[in-house]
Amino acid sequence: MTFVYILLSLLVLTFLIFFHELGHFTVGKLLGFRILGFSIGFGPAVFKFKKGETEYALRALPFGGSCQFDGEDEEAENDPGRFNANPVWKRFLVILAGPVTNVLLAIIMAFILMLCVRVPVYSTDEATGDIFPTIMQLTENGPAANSGLQVGDVVLKVDDTSTLAADNEDSISALSRLIGEAGSSMVFTVDRSGQLMEITITDAYNASEGRNIVGITIGGTIIDYTHYNVGEAFTGSFRYIGDIIKLTAEAIGTMFTNGIHQGDVSGIVGTVAIMTDVAREGLVNLVYVAIILSLSLGIFNLIPFPALDGGRLLFLIIEAIKGKPLNRKVENIVNAIGLILLLMLMAVVTVFDVIGLFR
Repeated sequence: MTFVYILLSLLVLTFLIFFHELGHFTVGKLLGFRILGFSIGFGPAVFKFKKGETEYALRALPFGGSCQFDGEDEEAENDPGRFNANPVWKRFLVILAGPVTNVLLAIIMAFILMLCVRVPVYSTDEATGDIFPTIMQLTENGPAANSGLQVGDVVLKVDDTSTLAADNEDSISALSRLIGEAGSSMVFTVDRSGQLMEITITDAYNASEGRNIVGITIGGTIIDYTHYNVGEAFTGSFRYIGDIIKLTAEAIGTMFTNGIHQGDVSGIVGTVAIMTDVAREGLVNLVYVAIILSLSLGIFNLIPFPALDGGRLLFLIIEAIKGKPLNRKVENIVNAIGLILLLMLMAVVTVFDVIGLFR
């Protein structure tokens, strides 16, 4: 069955990449650009055909894709079908279309999911409306497990600070922040089946990670299930996407402050491994991961780094400000260097992914 789950995970990744490239392709066609090739995957073509001016191909390695525009990396000519012969605003829309399509796809998937699945109703604090942060899992031999904490414990305080009293912050985020701000030793005040208990956690600081890690997974106490109507699913999908963006920004911020450690970033191998594990737990969970990946793919490509869509958008903004095209040779060299750096990063991350799998 593992092979089936791996195959399913690869199909989901291919699906997300297909829609990214389809965004570029659709807007390009609508604006009159000549498209020479549309490919999903890299390497030799497994299947291909040509229709009109465009060759469509499915390639052997299901990682990535491309939408090849005529004259994309060349000097502009007096031909409205060629990429660089078109005005900046048209090229900007074509490049922006890929990431935007992934973001819209994430919202649509979240909306459909919330319409179709039962939504948990959590126990909340009457005063703040916060979900009670409940321990769902404990890492074996972790600081929390060794201290005597149990699954089902509701964490009300860390030291003397409530997890429910923070402004503009949900209780689960507050708990994570309080653990990070505490020393290597901290006291959890928990509600265990109606009984208040104070439990001291020691040795929380993890030197290799450079931060406190107590070894808990936090969720909420589910008291019921319900179904969203169309309006609730619509607003809920945007709220869910907003939460993912917020958590992603917080994770990136943590990398800048604490450094990047093994496991913080995953490549294709690590991503497929995670998706395979999630798929074993249920296809609904795999859809949740697909939503996160689609959103991440869109946001990542907007980073203003050479070889990414965001880098090309930055070049177009500079061209619009200057009022004349940039030197194509210089632009191509910068993009080539950016691509090499990205490939090197992917290689390093993949090595760490494989090491992680063996561990």
